[in-house]
Amino acid sequence: MGHSIHDKTLDAKKARILINALIDCARAGVRSSFSIKEMICGVSLYLECGKFNRENWRTYHRLSDAAKQIRDAGDKDWKRHVTFEHARPINVMYQMLLDERATLTLVRAAVIIGEYPPVLITVAEEMRMAKLGFMHGGVPEVRYAHIPISGFSLRSEVAAAKPVDVRGG
Repeated sequence: MGHSIHDKTLDAKKARILINALIDCARAGVRSSFSIKEMICGVSLYLECGKFNRENWRTYHRLSDAAKQIRDAGDKDWKRHVTFEHARPINVMYQMLLDERATLTLVRAAVIIGEYPPVLITVAEEMRMAKLGFMHGGVPEVRYAHIPISGFSLRSEVAAAKPVDVRGG
């Protein structure tokens, strides 16, 4: 979570608005939908990258070792072989919001969404993850145990510095 929801920028204000909308949806018991997933994805990108649109894969800093090799190899079609993956699946994030809806705060919702930022992995790694039963759930450290990653932690450095209840992965 490199970017704060408390900044005075327009993007920080937009993040607060979206998080408050997600909190309202969770408190109302609204089921997950395309629009909820898109809001979570946007907030996740803002918290890690400072903007709401998909990060430039060529310069993105959170990627598996295999994805880095593919990206750096110079193949013009390298993007066909990698995918942008949420370390904590979006459906798990929203379920955590639903589970904590009675006491959910803006900051806690931001921690749930930003605690495990997205990772660029290979399509083969994603398929292996699915075969292991981790496509839509699981604790991120367990989901990614078979994927070599160096240079960063799956968990956000900012979130790792705070004591957080990590129920539900």
